[in-house]
Amino acid sequence: MRILFVTTIYPEKIEVSTYGIYQRMKMFLEALNSFADLDILFYVDPNVDISPDCHARMERLLEKHWGCKARVILCRRSRNTTANIPSSFPFHEKLKEWWCLHRYYYEVASREHLAAFEKCLECKPDAIFVHRLNATYPVLSSRKIAQPIFFDLDDIEHRLFSRSLRQPPFWRSKFLQYLKVPSLIWLERRAIVLAKKTFVCSDSDKNYVIKALHVQGVTCVPNAVDIPPLYELPAQPLFLLLGNYSFEPNVVAADYLLTKIWPTIKSELPDAKLIIAGKNPGNIACFQGQHDGVEFRGFVDDLAALYRQTRVVCCPIQSGSGTRVKIIEAAAHGKAIVSTSLGAEGLDLVDGREIMLRDDCNLFAQTCIRLSKDISLCNRLGDAARGKAIALYNRKGVIDKIQSEISSDIHEMALGAGKNPLTTKVGAQGGIT
Repeated sequence: MRILFVTTIYPEKIEVSTYGIYQRMKMFLEALNSFADLDILFYVDPNVDISPDCHARMERLLEKHWGCKARVILCRRSRNTTANIPSSFPFHEKLKEWWCLHRYYYEVASREHLAAFEKCLECKPDAIFVHRLNATYPVLSSRKIAQPIFFDLDDIEHRLFSRSLRQPPFWRSKFLQYLKVPSLIWLERRAIVLAKKTFVCSDSDKNYVIKALHVQGVTCVPNAVDIPPLYELPAQPLFLLLGNYSFEPNVVAADYLLTKIWPTIKSELPDAKLIIAGKNPGNIACFQGQHDGVEFRGFVDDLAALYRQTRVVCCPIQSGSGTRVKIIEAAAHGKAIVSTSLGAEGLDLVDGREIMLRDDCNLFAQTCIRLSKDISLCNRLGDAARGKAIALYNRKGVIDKIQSEISSDIHEMALGAGKNPLTTKVGAQGGIT
């Protein structure tokens, strides 16, 4: 069996590509690779080298770091996104640019991108897997698809976009951005209707999509992590915020923590320390300021060691969608977690038993202070959260679910067409440059 995996998420520096978006992608690749040969079509940044040597290099890196054996095809995204909009588009050039509601959509909308996708179809894959909404345009545009399509929506993009508009900064005409939301809904619905099966991160996302978009064939595949060993809590009250700060919701959360929550904690706990870990901390508005007891770590190689030092994990998310891998990861490590309701959205963690949910900044701070002083409460929360992570978010169990969901559907459809894909093998072909 052969599967074509289409994505715009390119782990160019794969050794540091460890955040949630990459973890979910890696999980699907591992599941698919367990029963099928893989072709991966990456739509990459215009500055990325796509020579044949780079195809081979990424194939080696995927096998070394992610254990994924695949044939890699690289195709550059467009620089001028408005050039891909049909010339019949009935508005002034400036309005065309404004109407590119999400630049990533038009970055893969040219004939070159469609040709790259249809070149991959010549290898006759048994199925196509589309990774996230921003990779859908070539798939939606092609008339040469005879294979079943599987789609990982991951974030519900129209909801993510709408929530981002409610965050500062605000300007007089910002409300006009809401006019772009219907186009995102239309795109999501088209992709879901075309797919044999669509995957989302939680049951709440599944129910929302089915009701809001009037679609079927939506299945929950939660984010998941490997379950690490359990260690005793550290004596020092160390707080942790973890994230990739090129992602705007994480930037907003870090600013909120530093300006609204941390001063209260520090006034009550003079010895307390806060570690803000993750790539691109310079994007945080407060990064250049002086914050007593705060350390910016940047990218951390050894997350397990960092979790061993941590008493409480903070997740004061104010916007975004999907489910936070950082919370699942903290739960697996048996840590006490304080989060906003939105931060823990979609996760089956019960407030007061496996997590503390606090939407008010003062209550958030007071809960952190309480947990820093009450080790027994930290242990109870951490143990309960770890138990839930083992039961629901164990990576091995989720990979088994993906294998079952996809392989059974492909096999059933192939048998209906009078062939057996489990015996089909296609040799490696040259890449598209």
